[in-house]
Amino acid sequence: MGAGTPPLSLYSAINTFALLGNKNISVDSNIINYHQTSGFINEEASLFFQKNENVQVEPSNILITNGVQEGISLAISCFKDKVLACIEPSYPGFEDAAKLFGCEILKFTSNWLEELEKLPAGSLFYLSADFSNPLGISLNGKERSRLIELAIKNNFYIFDDATYRLFNLDSPFPSLLSYNSGKVIHAMSFSKILAPGLRTGFLAIPDILMNDFISAKANFSLNNSGITQEIIKQWLIFSEFDLSKHLNKVRERLIRNRAILMKHKINYNGGFFCSLTLDKLIDFEFCEQLLLRENISVIPMMLFSENPKFQNQLRICVANIEAEQLKYVINKIKKFDV
Repeated sequence: MGAGTPPLSLYSAINTFALLGNKNISVDSNIINYHQTSGFINEEASLFFQKNENVQVEPSNILITNGVQEGISLAISCFKDKVLACIEPSYPGFEDAAKLFGCEILKFTSNWLEELEKLPAGSLFYLSADFSNPLGISLNGKERSRLIELAIKNNFYIFDDATYRLFNLDSPFPSLLSYNSGKVIHAMSFSKILAPGLRTGFLAIPDILMNDFISAKANFSLNNSGITQEIIKQWLIFSEFDLSKHLNKVRERLIRNRAILMKHKINYNGGFFCSLTLDKLIDFEFCEQLLLRENISVIPMMLFSENPKFQNQLRICVANIEAEQLKYVINKIKKFDV
């Protein structure tokens, strides 16, 4: 329950050779040769956004990346001389990437919408509007509308890490991208919905930022693997760009797990993570002993924030565990003492 790895046992097997085609690939093919930095499956990426987000994104505004993590690094590279901000606790990959560029991060609290009022023009605000890591929370409709209003008013940009957005259990809220594509950088990845090893994601980028992102990408990785792009392309075509059926088994498991979590008064509506609050200090020793003595792996929220508010919370991943196991594990954790 510690690592946020996808439940690949519930996914259909990927026949990579069939997806690539049982034929020789010419030496001038994009699949095995250098190709444009932005990628060569941008038309398919555009259809993905249309079918799954009901948003029209021009292929020329899409960058194919090595997952969301590269997208985060590209964004920080482009905004390294501006103010970077996030909500605490936040995804460590954002903070670690910022440190590599020598950037400081402005961290907001539970009053983040009010604090955003002071964010200067040209800043970059990182968040996951849907099922964030580590807390697993999502923005409601009112918060989404207000965030976009502030971005327009104060002229800052939003990086929406949509890694877990497709793992919704109810009717999803519209993506931030659908509110205003001119202020939102929308990042999605196939690492959780298909296979981490493919290292492929789509970045929808506002016109004004596109050249900067392509320039950064050219220096980071030049272009994505043509082989994995072709696999993603053919898989999307095979799936008719509708991922609902592919993720049905995962959602069924998550729905069963939600029933268990609700009995323990734990809020959970999708994604991989949720927060478990105990009436005791949850530090690294607690988690170490829990692993050694009960073989249960969890992560203290202390890893993500030094704020005392989170010192009695655990991040638990519910994607790779069945309901009966989850019930057993939560009861064990609640009774456990170092």
